Amino acid sequence: MRAGWLEPLIVSGYFPCNAAGEQLIVFDPEDQSREVARLDFPRQPDGERLCLADYFRPVESNERDVVVLQAVSAGPRAGEYVEALQQSGEYSRMLYVNGLASGTAEALADYAHNLARRELGLPENRGLRFSWGYAACPDLEEQRKVLPLLHAEQEIGLTLSLSNNLDPEHSTAAIVLHHPETKYFSVRTAA
Repeated sequence: MRAGWLEPLIVSGYFPCNAAGEQLIVFDPEDQSREVARLDFPRQPDGERLCLADYFRPVESNERDVVVLQAVSAGPRAGEYVEALQQSGEYSRMLYVNGLASGTAEALADYAHNLARRELGLPENRGLRFSWGYAACPDLEEQRKVLPLLHAEQEIGLTLSLSNNLDPEHSTAAIVLHHPETKYFSVRTAA
């Protein structure tokens, strides 16, 4: 499997939205009065008490905001190749291939994020990308709401395992926030 094991796959969508407390209400782009999902985000229990929903216009404003959702993958063959290398005992090569596939997924996510900036007319340094499972949005299960909105399974073959991990493995789903004051932060959850 020397050639063709990396397959760059990207799907993204722009959705009207509004914040309601710790939720982001996502509306149908074709009928902005129709709610299609509510994404839940935790709030910091102390400190600045930040929540990702805070960076969007509240529903009370009667003005829709926009949220960018994206999903990317290095494709299914990358994971299959890693598995084949591991099974054949080629551990060093397996580690390199695994790292390259992971790096490819990250580069695709960055590319999709930069494309969203351009399409929204934003400066190249404005906006941040948050992936589920990380500090500000740790609940992987929220991806179950995002992937259907993007038609990710039909478009790029991206699904979730029973434990809410993306399949194929070298993939990521993210929300892009464009508010000028957006910053990375951590939400500590109770142990």
